[in-house]
Amino acid sequence: MSTIYQEMFDVGEGTRQCSVGARRYHHPHLLALAEHALLFAGHSEVDGHLHVERIGAPFHVVLACAAGTGVVTDGAHRLALGPGQMAVLPARGHSGFRSDGGPWRLAWFLLDDVPAWRMLAGDRVGIRPLMHADSLYQTVRVLCAEARLGQAGFAGQALLLALDLLRRALAGRGDEAVAARLRALFEPVRHAPARDWRVEAFALAHGVSAAHLHRLCVRHLDATPQQLIIRQRMHRARELLVAGGGNVAAVAEQVGYQEVASFSRRFRQHFDISPGELLQALRRAPAG
Repeated sequence: MSTIYQEMFDVGEGTRQCSVGARRYHHPHLLALAEHALLFAGHSEVDGHLHVERIGAPFHVVLACAAGTGVVTDGAHRLALGPGQMAVLPARGHSGFRSDGGPWRLAWFLLDDVPAWRMLAGDRVGIRPLMHADSLYQTVRVLCAEARLGQAGFAGQALLLALDLLRRALAGRGDEAVAARLRALFEPVRHAPARDWRVEAFALAHGVSAAHLHRLCVRHLDATPQQLIIRQRMHRARELLVAGGGNVAAVAEQVGYQEVASFSRRFRQHFDISPGELLQALRRAPAG
């Protein structure tokens, strides 16, 4: 059953916005967003007026300010949001944001209220420092632009980068150190994707049991060890396809898949496009 909530938008003529949604009826859309419990990702270039307010929305909102200043509201409270800052508006509350009359550039995310994003839950709006705010903003711009072009494979890659930047921004300093070590642990898969990688071997290398490694990966990277192995293989597969490393069957073999159909299904799950479709898109792209 859908949750009923109140929502208000007031967007001035000078404000430009672009977004990509997770559902087929969104335009543009990228189905891979739903795999990460994302409803929308977008960016706004405000030159004039923008006011958004929600009551009881069943999703979290994250704002990343790259330039200019605006105001975040938490009920009757007003909080300034400036460059290099991030605002978290938890689900189910009464919150919003508005411009203060000047230019304002921000990226934003609407995220499902699920355990994967439990760090966003709370009773009050929060504002925290955000390093590399412009990198996150530019990545979301690329994500939206590629989604509009219909090049789902490139949009999928931009989505993964945006998610990595977002999770890094949301993580505490100690949590980010753990996440960085875990990411480095699985990096060798990318360089030798056809090897028979075993979760037990990664656990041994990290000095923990397989069960504990599973818990660490789910907590800090929102994926199981096996999913991280597959993710590295898919990243390498896409690199090979883009670099002209062979046809679909050849690339499948290079990343450890004996069945092309199985490889193609897995690739589509990650990038919302099949490897064959990606090759066709690359052939159609103008040289230069």
